[in-house]
Amino acid sequence: MKQLETVYNRGFWDGYYLGQTLGEWTGQHGSLATQRKEYVGKVTNYFRKLKVAEIRMESGSLESGDVIYIQGPTTGSIELTIPEIRVDLKSVSKTVKGDQCSIPVGSFLRRADKIYKIINND
Repeated sequence: MKQLETVYNRGFWDGYYLGQTLGEWTGQHGSLATQRKEYVGKVTNYFRKLKVAEIRMESGSLESGDVIYIQGPTTGSIELTIPEIRVDLKSVSKTVKGDQCSIPVGSFLRRADKIYKIINND
């Protein structure tokens, strides 16, 4: 149930199984998801030997320790915690819109794979 709560949902209820009618399930409009994803950029290159992805930041920011979601038509879906960020080959704690940064990623990525930051809805 905890994992299901992280995606778009309107809350959980016993539903029609226990004889409830439509409209009794939620008192809130929209999603009750505990997490959301925010688009931050695209992969511009992947260095196989180093296992490092180069990312063009197109919005928002990323920090070491952030959880990201990578998605691409051939790559599929990958979720990971950022261990380190580099900008101009220097280790930084944060990268922002307009930066070209690199992060270590164990899985092979392709150019134009989209990068999303996972944000908790507290």
